[in-house]
Amino acid sequence: MSNEFEAIWQTHPVIGLYCEPKRIIHPEVGLVELYGQTLLDPDQSQALMIFTAQPGSESYERLNLISVIGVQRHRSPSPPPRT
Repeated sequence: MSNEFEAIWQTHPVIGLYCEPKRIIHPEVGLVELYGQTLLDPDQSQALMIFTAQPGSESYERLNLISVIGVQRHRSPSPPPRT
């Protein structure tokens, strides 16, 4: 762990505890309920929103499935052999 990261982690620049749950309807897996946190850099000039699902929940499983679907879609098939 870098010294800079450790210093930032110690100050916990987080806005509030969590935002209200977000309910997203994914066209292939259905309803996914996510909880968010906002992390700020020390100057508060940038914010990073992190959304996660409660481990063990249906939303957690659906979120994992979305990650698999995304990887499968982005794999390009091998080009046909040249003749």
